[in-house]
Amino acid sequence: MKIRKSIASDINAICALSNEINMEHYRNLPSDFIQPDGSNRDEPYWKAFMEADNSIIYVAEENNTIHGAVATSVSSTTSMPFIVPRARCHVATIVVSEASRGKGVGRMLMSAVEGFAKEKGATDIRLEVMNFNHGATAFYKELGFDDFSARLSKSLT
Repeated sequence: MKIRKSIASDINAICALSNEINMEHYRNLPSDFIQPDGSNRDEPYWKAFMEADNSIIYVAEENNTIHGAVATSVSSTTSMPFIVPRARCHVATIVVSEASRGKGVGRMLMSAVEGFAKEKGATDIRLEVMNFNHGATAFYKELGFDDFSARLSKSLT
């Protein structure tokens, strides 16, 4: 398995992975997530990471097949007067194909993110995990991530 920076021709494979993770989100939170339709509807989302400064998508590839992808960016908090100014890395989305889970692909992708974060001068990496995704939470804990904050929600319907 090789981890590399994504290129424009990866977009179809990345969108297929995106559909896979979005189906999991839809099944667990249909009031919040739109059911994937099998198209490349998420293409603008992924392309924004390919094109923005201080952002990157890494893909995990083997035998010309993409098995995983992670979108991440580094930004500074200097615009908020109440927060210590420093560069922070944010993992926006990570997805590993269902068939490739448990084989170290996610670890390799997160290792690439860590290298990118250090290269850009980030002091930490942050990400969000849905409460229903116990496997992902355990995975991140194994990588040394710890609770930082909690996002709460209240339905008004």
